[in-house]
Amino acid sequence: MRKVNALVILLAVLTICVPSAGATGVQVTVDNGSTVNMFPWWPLAFPNGCRIQMLFDQSAIKYGGTVNEFELQKSSAGTGTFAGVKFYLCHTGLSALTTNFKNNYGGNTPVLVASFANYVLPARSGFYPVPMSATFTYNNTDNLILEITYESSLGSGGGLYCGSMATFHRCFGRGSSAETGTADKWGYNGRISFSYYAGAAPASLGRVKALFR
Repeated sequence: MRKVNALVILLAVLTICVPSAGATGVQVTVDNGSTVNMFPWWPLAFPNGCRIQMLFDQSAIKYGGTVNEFELQKSSAGTGTFAGVKFYLCHTGLSALTTNFKNNYGGNTPVLVASFANYVLPARSGFYPVPMSATFTYNNTDNLILEITYESSLGSGGGLYCGSMATFHRCFGRGSSAETGTADKWGYNGRISFSYYAGAAPASLGRVKALFR
């Protein structure tokens, strides 16, 4: 009888706590254009590593909160294997990047959101997620930098969609620890998820299970 009662209670709690098929949170798409650029995922240009910063304007994001997923938009199914890959997110007060990577932070500290000994670029076109292992809290006041570094690469690589901007929105250099690079006006497309889940947040079921411990 106790098992039956527990099942009834569990079903009732799930009905209250777990959303139905709908998604939760917010997704923001930054669309800067339809030009294809191979940076940074181009082994031919960066066989010995790359450091790149991409600037995303607050005026295009217009939302603040916990970023749990960041996506870039691939133009093809091209792929490659990249060693020692790290992804960072960082606030910046700059409206245009300079050629100095550290100065581009504007005094802020970048947050390491993903790190891989070996990273395989997904072999598909369209938006694909940076596989974040840590979240980032965006303040919706500053602009946002996505920084990618890697130590070496193999394969054909894959192009990303971007567009020409009014100010420098990209800085890239050769080698994962480059201190300075080349700044230009290419701005990348991105999709940013704020506490977004296609269904129930992963913690929801855990909270329900806790009722029966």
